Amino acid sequence: MRLLTVSCTTLALTLALNSAHADVTIVGKPQLGVFGSIQGAVDAASQGDVIEVSDGIYASFVIHNKALTVMALPGDQVEVDGTCEVRALGPARVVSLVGLLATGVGLTAPEPGLRLVDNLGSVRVQGCTFLGSYTSGTIGTPPRAGTGAEVARCSKVVFTRCMLLGRNMAYYSGLAGQPGGIGLDSVDSQIALYECVVSGGRGSTESYPTGGAGGDACRVSGWGLFASGTKIEGGRGGNADYFGCTTGGNGGNALVIEDASARLYDTELVRGAAGSFYTCNAGMAGRRIVSTNALVDEHESTHRSLGGPVASSDNAFITLNFVGEPGDSVEVLASTRSVFTYSAALSGISTVPQPWAPVALGTIDASGTLSVPYFIADQTWPQAGRTVSFQAVVTDAQQQRFLSTPIQVLVRNN
Repeated sequence: MRLLTVSCTTLALTLALNSAHADVTIVGKPQLGVFGSIQGAVDAASQGDVIEVSDGIYASFVIHNKALTVMALPGDQVEVDGTCEVRALGPARVVSLVGLLATGVGLTAPEPGLRLVDNLGSVRVQGCTFLGSYTSGTIGTPPRAGTGAEVARCSKVVFTRCMLLGRNMAYYSGLAGQPGGIGLDSVDSQIALYECVVSGGRGSTESYPTGGAGGDACRVSGWGLFASGTKIEGGRGGNADYFGCTTGGNGGNALVIEDASARLYDTELVRGAAGSFYTCNAGMAGRRIVSTNALVDEHESTHRSLGGPVASSDNAFITLNFVGEPGDSVEVLASTRSVFTYSAALSGISTVPQPWAPVALGTIDASGTLSVPYFIADQTWPQAGRTVSFQAVVTDAQQQRFLSTPIQVLVRNN
C-alpha cells in the first residue's frame, strides 16, 4: 500500500501574548467559572475531567498524576508559549492532549515543546504540534536548538497525526557551527507514532569552520518505537561560511536507536540533506538508520487510516472516514478506556481493551476510501463529557487483518 503522507504546512509561530484571548473551561462544571490559564484549570480539575481551551495564546502547564483531557475547541487555534508537561502519571490513569500547538521557551537552556516524564499510565496525543525552543545564547555560550518532544521512562505513549519538530538554528556567521534540534528524543519509553511527521531542525548557517549539523529526527534509547504511516526526516545541514568557502554541515540522521527495537509500518525514513553554499564544499548527508544493539523491523502495505471528528454529543451520528485498499472489510471498536498493546498479527498497537465488540461498517470500494455514519448512543456515565477511543480492525481480500490509526473523540453527555 502506498504510504499515506502527512503534509507539513508552514507554521506561524510568532507569539504575541498581549493580543491573546484566553478562555479555559472544565466541561460540566460551570460553577468553577472561566480560567485565564490552562494551569489554573488543571489545578482546579478533578480526576477524569475534560478541559476545553478556546482560541488564544497560553503559558506552559504541568499535569502531575492527574487523569485529564486538555483539548482545543474544534476550529480554534490554541498556542502554548512554553512546554506542555505530563509527569508521574499512575498506571490506571490517562492524559489526552488534543489540538495544541506548543513551542518551548528557553533563554539559557533549550526546552522542548512537550515533555513526558515517569508516566506509567497512558498518554494520548492527537493533532498537536510541538516545536523546540531557540536559546538566545550568552557570552561564551552559543545559542542552542530545542527538541520537539522529550519522553523519558513512559510506558504507553501514542501520537496520532502530530508534528514533532526540532528547532532550526539561525545564521551564526563566523562562529562555531551548532546543530539543529532533535524531533523526538525517547529514553526507556514505549512510543507509537501514527501518521506523524518527526523532523530534525536545520543546522546553523554560515558558521565556521563548518555549517551546523542537522538535528536527528528520532533518537530512541531503551525499550522501543512503533510507527505507522509516518515520515521521519533528519534535519538539513547548515550552509557553509561564504567567506573562505568552508564546508557545509552534515545532514541529520532519520533514526538513531540504541538498546531498543523499532517496528516501522509504511514509514518513510529520510536522511537529512547536506548543507552547502554555491561553490563551497558540501557536507555529508545523514543516514536513514544508526543502530547500536538494536532491532529495526520495516514493513510495507499494512497501514490503514481512520479519521473522525474531535468532539460530538451522545444520541448523535458522527462520520467515520477510512482509507485503505479496495476490498478491505472494516469493523470499528470503541471504548472509554485506553490500553497500549502491540499486536504483530494485526500490525499495530491496540488502544481499545479486550474483549472487543466490533461493529461492521462496510467494505472499501475502488476509491480506497469509506465514509460511514456511526451512531453514538445515550451515555449513562456521570461525567458531563468523556474521551472515547476508536480504532478499526480491517480485513483485506487475502484475509489478513490490520489495526487502523487510533483516534479519540470527546463525547458530551447531554
